[in-house]
Amino acid sequence: MLNLRHFSSAIFVVALFWAILPSTASAQSLLQALERINWAKSNKGLPDTSTIVRAFALNGKNLFVAVFGSGVFRSTDNGVSWKPANKGLKNFDIWSLTVKGTTLYAATTKGLFFSADNAQTWRKSEVVADVHSVTFTDKAIVLGSLDSIMISSDNQKTWQVPYRGNKNWLIKSLVVNGGVLFAGTSGGILRSTDGGATWLPANTGFTHSIEVWSLVVNKGVLFAATADGIYQSVNNGDLWTATPNRENTRSLIAINGVLYAGAIGAVLRSTDNGASWRVSHEGLPNLNIWAVASMGKSVFAGTTDGVYEVEEALAFGGRKITIGAERVIAEPLLRATALTPNSEDNTAEEEPLTKITMEEFPSDKIHSLLNYVFFDENSAYIPLRYKQLSGTKDAKEFVPERLVNRETLEVYYDLLNIIGHRMQQSSKATVSLIGCNAQSGFETHNTEISFRRAQAVQQYLSAVWNVSASRILIEPRDLPEKPSKQGDAQGDQENRRVEIYASWDILKPVILTDTLRDALPVVVRLRPQILDTAGVLRWRLNIEQSGKTLKRWVGGGYGSLPSYLDWYVSKKQSAIPLDTGAVQCLLEVTYKYQSKPVTSRLLTIPIERISLAEKRSKKAPDLAKNRYNLILFDVGSDKLSGVNERIVTSIRNTTVFASTSTVRVLGFTDAVGTEETNLFLSQRRAEAATQSLGVTPQLVRQLFVKGRGEALPLLYENESPEGRFYCRAVIIEIDTPIQYK
Repeated sequence: MLNLRHFSSAIFVVALFWAILPSTASAQSLLQALERINWAKSNKGLPDTSTIVRAFALNGKNLFVAVFGSGVFRSTDNGVSWKPANKGLKNFDIWSLTVKGTTLYAATTKGLFFSADNAQTWRKSEVVADVHSVTFTDKAIVLGSLDSIMISSDNQKTWQVPYRGNKNWLIKSLVVNGGVLFAGTSGGILRSTDGGATWLPANTGFTHSIEVWSLVVNKGVLFAATADGIYQSVNNGDLWTATPNRENTRSLIAINGVLYAGAIGAVLRSTDNGASWRVSHEGLPNLNIWAVASMGKSVFAGTTDGVYEVEEALAFGGRKITIGAERVIAEPLLRATALTPNSEDNTAEEEPLTKITMEEFPSDKIHSLLNYVFFDENSAYIPLRYKQLSGTKDAKEFVPERLVNRETLEVYYDLLNIIGHRMQQSSKATVSLIGCNAQSGFETHNTEISFRRAQAVQQYLSAVWNVSASRILIEPRDLPEKPSKQGDAQGDQENRRVEIYASWDILKPVILTDTLRDALPVVVRLRPQILDTAGVLRWRLNIEQSGKTLKRWVGGGYGSLPSYLDWYVSKKQSAIPLDTGAVQCLLEVTYKYQSKPVTSRLLTIPIERISLAEKRSKKAPDLAKNRYNLILFDVGSDKLSGVNERIVTSIRNTTVFASTSTVRVLGFTDAVGTEETNLFLSQRRAEAATQSLGVTPQLVRQLFVKGRGEALPLLYENESPEGRFYCRAVIIEIDTPIQYK
């Protein structure tokens, strides 16, 4: 039966397919076509929870799937049902599956396992490592682990380690092309032309340091799956060029000359070796596609929600359902207006937009540091969003005072480097690392993963910052002492962490003298409109200046485009217009029946820039705009205690509230809980901070104490645990007039 939850608009889909199918098609054949063109979950026999599919493997008529934490499962009926195949498999944390001849290899966090009887039984290799990837040359087996590449040329009796690199550079993928070995890592691509004896970077063509999730060879051409799309090399890694697929891609395979790629909530297919791609996404969850497989008439996608299956010919626009390529599509429209919110009463008025004025102001900033490092589910690897230096050479060049032109959350992501730098400056300082877990699923009573998380932080401080292990105390536990809600998805995210405890000199806020750039209008409201709504696959609205992307929104499917999108121009200081070149806005719409996107007319917005130097030279009136971000609160709390009290005392002792100053004390919360509760909580936080600061209406020209709650825009996005923690805060803004002499 047709599962109607797959469709955002049943009326639209039925109307579309009646137009597509031959006029003689019956209603029954229409429903059957609709069912087959949408992805459907195929988890029969797999675990009910924590179904994180990391890999597929095909061996004859057997399709294998690796479920992280649950082991290997086999299907002999084309993915309709699955049965465990784990006899002899001592570790169920599997990163990848590889087939060589009739032997199946499983790369796990505790070594390499192999099976010569289609997973009836498993044996363990002698190699001891967290193995992520496997490949073969004519003479050897090659493994990629956490930080190493290992090779055995004597049937796994002995192993050599020709490459050992950054402890946080996972060797995610290995492939051989024409006798040359390639390794895809979290820091780019490595290449060996001497059978793996030596390895050198091969990243020419990438615009920046890039994480490579998967490598594959198809018809002699190398392909690399990255967060910036799929790249290809026709000259064995000498030069990489981007293919038309610009999706954030996690997995990549080649079967019988056809390429398949797994992105976020979508699977792509190319039958012309990467020259063009067809996208299929209806029915897929908006999650990472960690693995893709093709068997018979079906394509399979491995997600964190299990296995999804679709009939390939229909999902990727086969002969049964087609629309003429000659169709003319109406051009989408895009316009912009200006919005200037009033922070005191949360009102705003929409006005015509003629230009954006960017003005620079002198500013002192205080960035409070959250003393937690959060980890991904079932993982003990420091996530890549935390800034990690490659070695002691880079560490020598790092200075916290140079973290200018950044928002507080961006400064926080340098937490480990700030701590490492300060511990170098204070040679007797010590630090305690408390590793914690979520106490759910694979992590239940798993203090081993808690220990490994704390150990990962310790190893980074020791390897990059030369902090002696004797100065770092590690303690594993289950839940944190002050846990977030257990069993809740967001609470579990927040509990997977390492808590860092040290003296005030190590964890004190980062204080910077900076230049603040503010925009008028505060908000540019973009109003996009898709005139031809039939068959919309996805859309993208991009804002850029001089080739640099300042803001981007993406969405998929009919009805997913909002009536307006608000761009808070100066909210993110590292992504604001910096020169006087016009800002360009473009709306792109991709349709199911047309390979190239249809674009709106280019919308340009002039930029006026008022620099500090200009105001000083003209001795013009100016403002010092000091921003104290952030004072952090516990979940649901308005109490200033511990580090928060020290932060407020520091602000109070170093700040003079002039009689001409305008002071705003703004309280915030995350988006968890009801709006009414959060608004009340944020007001209490703002009042508590104001009282502790000792600022009164009599001391300054104007004083505003306001709770913003979870009013949009949120202080930070709430998808990440650190984003939610940094929303539980108070921001103090002090604007004081100055006159240059």
